Amino acid sequence: MQAADRVALVLLGALWGGGFLFTRIAVPAFGPLALVDLRVLIAGVALLLWVMARGEVPPFWRRWREYLVLGVLNVALPFTLIAWAALTLPASLGSILMATVPLFTAPIAASQLNERVSRRQAVGLIVGFIGVGILVGLRPLPLTPAFAAAVSALLGAAALYAVGGVYTARRFTGASPVESTIGQQLAAFILLLPFALAMPPRAWPPLSAVVALLILAVFSSVLAYLLFFRLITSVGATATATVSYLLPLFGTIWAVVVAQERIGLETLVGMVVILCGVLLATEMRPSFRNRRFAAWR
Repeated sequence: MQAADRVALVLLGALWGGGFLFTRIAVPAFGPLALVDLRVLIAGVALLLWVMARGEVPPFWRRWREYLVLGVLNVALPFTLIAWAALTLPASLGSILMATVPLFTAPIAASQLNERVSRRQAVGLIVGFIGVGILVGLRPLPLTPAFAAAVSALLGAAALYAVGGVYTARRFTGASPVESTIGQQLAAFILLLPFALAMPPRAWPPLSAVVALLILAVFSSVLAYLLFFRLITSVGATATATVSYLLPLFGTIWAVVVAQERIGLETLVGMVVILCGVLLATEMRPSFRNRRFAAWR
């Protein structure tokens, strides 16, 4: 990774790390389907209006079939699963489960993209996961059917993110980050619209939920996915997936700043271990980085 790639990875972690907190704030008022559909609609339209004002609208409609697939893998299904699980699980547990994305991505990328997983990268993946465990702590949790279903939903979302990252690396090397972000957001909106209309919010959401929705749309979707697609092109799917190790770190920071939660020694130690794991895991040399990748940098 270059210095700019590391900065982009940290910024992406900060933007997506706050997503857990703001999803928990908004989802009780909107419901999972309506929240996600409104989020991707606002994100897609906002970015589309921005490029229209600049006179640089990318031809995202030419690859609408591929964007429908990407919208399912990267947005519609994982966003909905995360929002649904947020109704049951605490944000800390959600963070540690979503930190499994690189563990799903590494074997998929190795088989589909010929990305060589070095020993140092493998050690980094393990160290990062250990750091997540230290950060959130080992706490007894009720093993109810609802709890098990929510955990399964988050693991499913992590697997979908892994598949979506590899699909992006294979299919969208010729598209700009702006085009890819607009295409997948609008595709996800179309796919979710019938379900969102069937399950609308029961009452008008409070101001706090509306503000959380706008933060999710602008920061956790528009800005975050611009960084995501840039990183996929620059460093590959496996290295980009290590951003998941930063989610609990920044999720904790957001919780302290916004919710005024207290942190203990295990939190500080976990943060340091996670950063070490990310630094190790991102020292990779994907063999798939060929001329098509170079043309997009």
